[in-house]
Amino acid sequence: MFQKKEVESNFDIIIGPNSMIKGDVESEGSIRIDGKIIGNVTTLGNVIISENALVHGNITSSNSEIYGVCEGNVKVKGKVNLYQNSTLVGDVLAKSFNTKEGASFKGNCIVDPDEELKIEVDSAIHEPSGKSSNSKLVDINKSQNNKIKTNIETQEKEHRNVK
Repeated sequence: MFQKKEVESNFDIIIGPNSMIKGDVESEGSIRIDGKIIGNVTTLGNVIISENALVHGNITSSNSEIYGVCEGNVKVKGKVNLYQNSTLVGDVLAKSFNTKEGASFKGNCIVDPDEELKIEVDSAIHEPSGKSSNSKLVDINKSQNNKIKTNIETQEKEHRNVK
């Protein structure tokens, strides 16, 4: 099934083989998809699409391992791996893009080791009080001599001023 040395074993979300989600999925941790998702997947962690899985939507993550089918654009901070018999129909933006023989890819690909992708997930998942807020959790690699600044500090100040 999976090549053991390349597959993560800890996931925050596992979509079972008999499950289908219609809607967007966001997580701070890694996501393993064995079923179907009709919607976008955004995570600060990794995404693994297993052999019989289908994602019909965009993926934004740290890394993506595709063994099944993905119909949507894939943007990652690190690498995208397409394995034998996998299918990706959509554009790719990554620092590294690898395909195994027998994989199918239809789309445009930009591989740029200097690209700094900003990933945002809704921070409302951290609000135990149920109060909604407009702040976002952001994961960004701060290279380029630390000149890149996220908007977290600004949002935290605004959040404190609202209270």
